[in-house]
This record gives sequence, C-alpha cells and structure tokens, in this order.
Amino acid sequence: MNYKDIQDALGTLARLSAELEDQYIENEGEVTPEAEALEAEKEAVAHLLQNDGIDALGRWLKMKEDEVRMWKAEKDAAARKQKSAQNTVDFVKAKISDIMVMTGMQKAKGNYYGFTAYVSERTSVDMDELKERWQGIAEKGAREMGLPGYIDIELKTSVTKIQDWAPTHDGQGIAFLQSDTADAVRFTKPRAGKE
Repeated sequence: MNYKDIQDALGTLARLSAELEDQYIENEGEVTPEAEALEAEKEAVAHLLQNDGIDALGRWLKMKEDEVRMWKAEKDAAARKQKSAQNTVDFVKAKISDIMVMTGMQKAKGNYYGFTAYVSERTSVDMDELKERWQGIAEKGAREMGLPGYIDIELKTSVTKIQDWAPTHDGQGIAFLQSDTADAVRFTKPRAGKE
C-alpha cells in the first residue's frame, strides 16, 4: 500500500460509515442485508488499513527517521571536519607569523601567495565577570515577578550592544569588555583575471 492507497481507503471507510449510518436511520435500526454487506465491506477496509496501511506508514516513518539520523550524522561529521580544517588554518597562520616575527619581515611574497604581518586585536565580552555581577540580580528580579524555578535565566550580550549602550550611560558595561592582541598574518591569494 502506498500513501494514495491509504488516502483512498480512508475515504472509502468514511463513505461506508456514512452510508451505513443512513441505512440504520432509514430502516430504524433494523439490520438489513444491505447493512450487513456495508458492515462487511467496512470491516474489510478497516482491516486493510489496520494491517497493510499501518505497516506501510511504519515503513515510511522508519525510512524518514533513518534519513534524519543520516543527515544529522553527516552534519556532525562535517562540523568536525570544518573544525579540524580551521585548526589547521590557525596553526599554519601562526607558523607563518612566527617566521615573519623571528626574521623581522613585515611582508612575504612568493610567486603566487603573499602574507602581511599585523597585530590582531580582538574585543570580547567577559561573560564570567558579567554573570558574577548580574546573574543573581536578574534571577532575584525574575523570581519576584513570578518566573517559576524550572525556567533558567541566561544572560546574553555582545560587544556591539555594550559599545552602543556605554556612551549614553556613563560608560556602563565597558568594564565587561576585554581586548586581546596577537601577531597575525593577512593571506593574499592569486586571483583569476576578469573576462
């Protein structure tokens, strides 16, 4: 049985149920040969749905659950490969940076690839410090307003939000920003000519 067969059988079952009800109403509940024939046909269709229909839907469901698991496994495997490749990229750039710093080079140009040294500055939010300062206050306020204990409270912000907020609020939030610097390299690659 396929999905169309199941839909057709459900339609037939609904039609037979309506016809049977009409038969009983028309004949004031008396079981007639026509009603018995409708009951037998209805029972046969119901039996088909309960067995072949359920199995067909079960097979379809299992196939789709297997497909979901396959896609998740592939997504997880791709994420691991991406992380591994990114770690290698970071490692190679660090080695190039080490060479350039140790040899005093600001630029390195091969026949096809080039690198320019620079100091990378990265600003991030010190979430541990932020949570230590605000988590208890947020939870206390939320609980006092009726938020039940089975709901967790998570503090979230970003560097941009803090930087946008601080100038109009006496610099509040700036203390939660931290900057890190590191030697880095910019990578230039060959480009294809325009057609």
